Amino acid sequence: MADSNKDYVFASSRVRGAEKNLLTREKAEKMADSKTTDGALKILLDLDYGTSENKDGFGEGQIDELLSQELHKAYDFILSIAPDRDDFSAFLYPYDYHNLKVLLKAEFAEIDGAPYLMDIGTVDSAVLVQMVRERNFISVSTLMKDAVLEAIDTFSRTKDPQMIDFILDRACYAEMLLAAGRTGSKFINDYVRLTIDTINLKTFARLREMKRSWDFFQKVFLPGGGVPEKLFIGAFDESYEQFAEKLLPYGLMETAALGGAAIRETGRFTTLEKLCDDRIMEFAGSAKFVSFGIEPLAAYLIAKEGEIRLARIILAGLTQGLSREAIGERMRKTYV
Repeated sequence: MADSNKDYVFASSRVRGAEKNLLTREKAEKMADSKTTDGALKILLDLDYGTSENKDGFGEGQIDELLSQELHKAYDFILSIAPDRDDFSAFLYPYDYHNLKVLLKAEFAEIDGAPYLMDIGTVDSAVLVQMVRERNFISVSTLMKDAVLEAIDTFSRTKDPQMIDFILDRACYAEMLLAAGRTGSKFINDYVRLTIDTINLKTFARLREMKRSWDFFQKVFLPGGGVPEKLFIGAFDESYEQFAEKLLPYGLMETAALGGAAIRETGRFTTLEKLCDDRIMEFAGSAKFVSFGIEPLAAYLIAKEGEIRLARIILAGLTQGLSREAIGERMRKTYV
């Protein structure tokens, strides 16, 4: 980690300047109000999405490319100005493990996974391709190596691709926790723990609605969050309202109560997923009060990931011809 917050003075000022191009709630609403995807895309292009080579060349069929480019730009920007790139490894591990999931599932299905790889992560995607192909783990952590071998062994016995996700997700968040701990940053540690809590909350709700037992939840529960496993297990026979009250100390009471009510009334998880994303964005907002330090840079990454997710939701809704009301129900909070 960089020696002190003072090392982040220059980087923090750069981020504050970049924040002017973040998607605001007002502009997100204008995107949703657009009659066509072209109108919504123009708002993103005005916020400096795209590159000089393709500034005017994006259409509906290239939405994924545009959003992927923007995600890469955000990470390239932060990693280029950060005093210590390793401070942001916790944000990079999910892309490593995404790539591993793609490669293993592609191998087992005997298809080419290359088009689905992401060039963001702590390990170059080409290195991961070679690692999986040759089973040579010299370039990765022991935790990652063990997770890949466990996933291979488990799939060979069960033929269940979902087990690959469960095993690699657990390893991914374990790596994130270790990386967050190395930074010494309370903000990044709290972010990772909150992310784990929201994932566990969504998993808990889905398994309850599927009438799965609490012992299955134990198999997929991600350790390391603030909410203890026993609290989830004890709530399998409780109402969402009762469960939500127990989440007050963890800042997730309203999320669970409103999300649970929506599940009971509609049978859909859309509201819970939205509220979990909103809770993470609210957390990121605390960095606005930090003059300089690691927090503004970390919050910028959280903001951009949330912004790109929101843009994808709006653009997908317009493409599918959803009503303005339906799109609005799915819209997340913005950082600015």
